[in-house]
Amino acid sequence: MKTLTASAWLGALLGLWISGCAHTEVQRPTAPAPVLGAHPDANSPGYVGSALVTGDSSAQELYAAWPRREPDPGIAARLAEILADGGKTLRWSASGSVESFQNGDVTIPLVIRIPPPCQDTVCPVIVFYNGACNGPQYHWRPELFLRAGYIFVEPHIRGNRCNEAWADADNGPKKPEAQTDIEACGRYVRTRFTRDGRAPKVGILGWSYGGNQTLLGMTRFAGAYDAGFALSAKTDLYSFFKNAPEDLRKARAREYGDPNTEPELLRAISPITYVDRLQGPLALMLGGRDPKVSLSDADVFVRRARARHQEVSLMIVPEHGHLTEQPHEIVFEHAHVLQFFADAWGRPVVLH
Repeated sequence: MKTLTASAWLGALLGLWISGCAHTEVQRPTAPAPVLGAHPDANSPGYVGSALVTGDSSAQELYAAWPRREPDPGIAARLAEILADGGKTLRWSASGSVESFQNGDVTIPLVIRIPPPCQDTVCPVIVFYNGACNGPQYHWRPELFLRAGYIFVEPHIRGNRCNEAWADADNGPKKPEAQTDIEACGRYVRTRFTRDGRAPKVGILGWSYGGNQTLLGMTRFAGAYDAGFALSAKTDLYSFFKNAPEDLRKARAREYGDPNTEPELLRAISPITYVDRLQGPLALMLGGRDPKVSLSDADVFVRRARARHQEVSLMIVPEHGHLTEQPHEIVFEHAHVLQFFADAWGRPVVLH
């Protein structure tokens, strides 16, 4: 699939949104109810276990090397208020526009939300990557960033679940070329929000699949984004799948490649391969109970980047799993994310 018409992908968005609303979540018995818009797998036991540790350092040693830190209490308290309100008082995220950009002959859809204070001025932009294909309805995540004065962009690049063909458009050997959508999006967004010759700062953000895209945006496509924050992301796909349980390796071989037969493909699509290209500040956050990441690989990635005097950090949160959608987890992570981008660009965190 080389192009996706507006009518086709909008139809797919509507179908996905309706089916998502009808989904009944399966929760662990002791878990509190997730917030509005929580990922359907947030409380699945399959997403909670133990992160992979394969190097010389134990999990406890890695926790000590990259410790959990408390976020700013003022930011956390304000995020908790906005989250608890659930959009009853203010719903900036419910309004947005659907646009598209080109990467060669491929048309990529994206959703853009602009907070009222940024309609006529240059504001920083957060490009959020995930595997979904959602429209511009209310959601707490863009709401938090809009309230902090960021334009929020969600690209639906090849591999997103807009329809079956689009979801498969980055599988296996197609992935290296499909990943160039990340670079094309960064360049489009920078041009799109330049005003009177002033270009905005552009950040890249993502969890899990989107975290991998974030790391690639900051390494393989260095310069396309000014700062990045990756959560629950794999830094070395070859190493991870080589050491992962067999069932997980087999389940993802079609999408990513088999480490036993396609090692070069996995290396070509791994952020660690391009770590020497890193430009701009980058932060990683991983959960100690996340069976879909490798703490050892992340340790190697960060140490290698720091050896080149790159501005990169890692935080391991022992109690977090792969998907953290409970209110206290959302507040913890997003307070750190907002503080990171504020520090990177020398601007205070002010939440409307």
